[in-house]
Amino acid sequence: MINIERVKHMTHMAIYDKEYYSKYQQMLKYSKKDYVAVHGWGGFFVGTVVYAIVYGLVVLYLISEIFDRVSTLTALLLVLAGLILYAFYIILHVHNTRKRATKRYIKGRRAQKEVARQYEILLAMYEKENAAKTPEVVRNTQRIDLENIEDYE
Repeated sequence: MINIERVKHMTHMAIYDKEYYSKYQQMLKYSKKDYVAVHGWGGFFVGTVVYAIVYGLVVLYLISEIFDRVSTLTALLLVLAGLILYAFYIILHVHNTRKRATKRYIKGRRAQKEVARQYEILLAMYEKENAAKTPEVVRNTQRIDLENIEDYE
């Protein structure tokens, strides 16, 4: 006979696995330190490319609009300002990227623990069901040690 409670629990586990846990499985192959470091480096490279594109467009605009009025000192000050802004931007961007990666990793670990807890509950259901099916006499008997079978003959 089908245990309705067990089927409901297994359905709940399948839904949870599909909606939440499956998106964290690949991530959980890494340690937290490695996962956050990889995302930090990724944030650094992506942030650098984005900043370079935006800064390049701003410089091109400034050169095209006021090229005749720009002195060498002004151009150097623009480059210096750009480098200082880049330093602040990349520090904030990498910090936020690592922070988001840490939060995501923690969520993944929580999902992993929840799945493990659900499997423990399912195992307890199976054990309870098997215990109910097993006759009382069999449950109370000791297992015979096959090495010392002569003692029982």
